[in-house]
Amino acid sequence: MNKKPGIPVILKDIKEEDLDVLSKHADKEANPLYPVPILWDAEELKALYRLVM
Repeated sequence: MNKKPGIPVILKDIKEEDLDVLSKHADKEANPLYPVPILWDAEELKALYRLVM
């Protein structure tokens, strides 16, 4: 799915030391503004970022 529009699978610029800030901002933006079935906490968001690092 990412290949056709040229979206990278791995985001090389994300570093482990950035995860606290990234997950905090993602949590603040999504909770409660977006109607999603599950709200992830900071640790779950960090795990997602680690999948694409």
